[in-house]
Amino acid sequence: MFSQFFGQYLLENQKITAEQFSSCMNYIKANRVKLGLIAENEGLLTRNQANELNYLQMQTDKRFGDLAVEKGYLTESDVTYLLSRQGNPYLIFVQGLEESNILSREEIESAIASFQKDKQLSDEVMKAIQDGNIEGMLPAFVETEDSRYLSLIGLALRNVVRFVSSYIRMDKGAFVSSHSAKYIAYQHTTGDYDGFLGFTCNDDSILALADGYAKEEFGTVDEDALDSVCEFTNCVNGLYATELSYQNISIDMQPPEFHFDGTIEGEGDFYVLPIYVDGKRSDLIVKLG
Repeated sequence: MFSQFFGQYLLENQKITAEQFSSCMNYIKANRVKLGLIAENEGLLTRNQANELNYLQMQTDKRFGDLAVEKGYLTESDVTYLLSRQGNPYLIFVQGLEESNILSREEIESAIASFQKDKQLSDEVMKAIQDGNIEGMLPAFVETEDSRYLSLIGLALRNVVRFVSSYIRMDKGAFVSSHSAKYIAYQHTTGDYDGFLGFTCNDDSILALADGYAKEEFGTVDEDALDSVCEFTNCVNGLYATELSYQNISIDMQPPEFHFDGTIEGEGDFYVLPIYVDGKRSDLIVKLG
């Protein structure tokens, strides 16, 4: 995640080229392996156990390592060891810049300081970005006093990372009363909280979400592609409904829907957060009544 925020900053300030950024991203992908695969290779998990944990991640808002410990497949020390083998994405990106002779260590440190200052990021938010801690960085991008929005948006972003792509970043969002887009895929919820959650886009960038979740390439933004995005919104809302049930709060999910060249209005204010998945922008839309 840090690579997306900092890499975009380096591009905007012409400190690296698009080709150099792409090279660094390839370096990260080659040096960061999924935890389950490492555990299989280390003989700590069987293929069936890894698949089971991957499936459970789609049913509950928990990390792979935490689920493995709960199931008794791994110990806390096992998870710590596997994480050390996986590598720190922040350090890997910095290492990629340096080893590829794109920037020196001094140039990197100077650019990081400038990035934090220019973006007006506190030390706490900066560390959260470096650690990939969505909850820690979210208040810098979502301005609201309603903690429910932070909770649901954080849940949605965590699941983008888990099921779509770990290479995401976001810009500051805002509450709006109307929003138009070429492609809209969302799902209403009713009950104690009436609202909706979904994604919109004005070009084929929404395919980054559709392809990533379905694990196939659609090629064009058609009904099948938007249906994949709808399925993802249903996954997120399902996890949110489960989370709320523990608080004795009940919501019901309506069938997801998608629209071409549509407008959302007349439903009161809702939050629009620009997110970039593999460098492609879509807007996350969230309404909580």
